[in-house]
Amino acid sequence: MESTFEDTLPSADEVQREFLEKAGDRDSAIAWLADHGIEAPQHVALIQYGIVWTPEAGRYKFVIYSPEHVGPKHPYELAVPIFEDGAFIDLLVIAEDQSFALVTCRASWLGRENLDHPVVRLHAHPMDWLGDGCRSVCHVAAISRKALKELAKARTIECNDIATALEAWDWGFGASEDELARFEIDDTPHAIQSYYEREVRWHAARAATNLERGRSW
Repeated sequence: MESTFEDTLPSADEVQREFLEKAGDRDSAIAWLADHGIEAPQHVALIQYGIVWTPEAGRYKFVIYSPEHVGPKHPYELAVPIFEDGAFIDLLVIAEDQSFALVTCRASWLGRENLDHPVVRLHAHPMDWLGDGCRSVCHVAAISRKALKELAKARTIECNDIATALEAWDWGFGASEDELARFEIDDTPHAIQSYYEREVRWHAARAATNLERGRSW
């Protein structure tokens, strides 16, 4: 079967091996998460890593640097292994500024096993998912939104971020008004109002631009 993944990226096997052999700083990861009010799950670590191009192989290699390494390195980031059906498929890395990335880009979800529940809590960010004890889901595919269709398994989708909820409704359910009843959005009134105010401003600006372009001088 033809692979649907970018074959120049590090493979799941080599990333798992590098992580198991070199990511030993769990205590610092526990402290890092505690500073953010989160209890650490199993297997997390703080790492300094790089994604290095290897011309001889024609692909990228994932490298975790030791404290003794000399040369340019990323700052320490939280590393969280992602498993599906008991198999390692990806490594989530979260920076201090809360930006995040995937190493193999093979995962679409955090907590995919929870999509089978009748009530699913959908989070906007991996830190929210970690803070919820990994009992919920978070969509993490940076480019594709196709995986959002998997939310159709749930009877009820709870979400405390209106932008995330409406994106899931749009991409996962074709923005069908009948399907909006699945969503329970418990964002703050201020956030909801701000979201719609931004939408109104955006549509007004787009309409003005289209009007301007349609003018003949």
